Amino acid sequence: MTKAKDMVLGALVADAASLGLHWLYDQSRIAELASATPEFRATTAEDFAGVPSYFAHPTKSVGDISQYGEQCLVLLRALAETGSYDQATYETAFAAHFGPGGAYVGYIDHATRETLANLALGSDDRPEFPGAQDTQLPAVAKLPALIAAGQDQHVIAAIRTTNNCQVAEDYGLVASAMLIAARDGASMETIVQAGLKAAPAEIRPALQSACDAQDTSTEALTAEIGMACELSYGLPSIMHNLLSAPDYISAVRRNILAGGDSCGRAMLLGAIAGVVHGVPAHWSERLHCADTVHALLYKLQL
Repeated sequence: MTKAKDMVLGALVADAASLGLHWLYDQSRIAELASATPEFRATTAEDFAGVPSYFAHPTKSVGDISQYGEQCLVLLRALAETGSYDQATYETAFAAHFGPGGAYVGYIDHATRETLANLALGSDDRPEFPGAQDTQLPAVAKLPALIAAGQDQHVIAAIRTTNNCQVAEDYGLVASAMLIAARDGASMETIVQAGLKAAPAEIRPALQSACDAQDTSTEALTAEIGMACELSYGLPSIMHNLLSAPDYISAVRRNILAGGDSCGRAMLLGAIAGVVHGVPAHWSERLHCADTVHALLYKLQL
């Protein structure tokens, strides 16, 4: 039960901690602004001015979560409603939350936008899964909730609900293998090895190379391979960070300082680091949706 709680809270707390500097692509600007404590920074346009960046969260407050965290929370609600994974319930919850008239106010990424469009089609015109042809990190954002709830057999369906393509499935299976190993009590080295073992041959070398680069900082590695939202950038950065960071706070801080899509990487990174190292109470207390998360986990008996 503790591992399930730490998995979900670990993901959401890391997401909230990263939000203030999310999609700022200049590592020197990030270091200048907040090199020691980059977490839980207020979202201000001035921080993003004059450097490569995208200021996506003008309405968010410190302690809020990004659209990635919202995806995880939507699936957690759907699981709590039925007690187990149900595709129709998940799709209905997704459309109700992110769609017109829904509770969500904020940035809508490509995967979510195209998923909503497909969900709005008549049943005769819809593909088996409504997800976008999208190879970015939304594919793995909901997995901490799914794996924490023990619904491992539904990983592919959950991935393809928002990211309906083979690349998303390939990286999603790597992510889920690591989450399952973490939930089951494995060491960090074994967790990362589980991910490498699950990786198809065409993506394994890049992941292995990132894991082997322990003489390089996570910030430098991420700048080299790519700071944007692609799964092929995010997963190597996450795996390198997990192997090198000594604790949860260090992992999240390194991820923020690496820049770019820090919130997208934070979901998987925080989930695994939360299980292995624990989620610091003084950070989880800053998460605005913490009470909601605890209530949903209690309903699921997690």
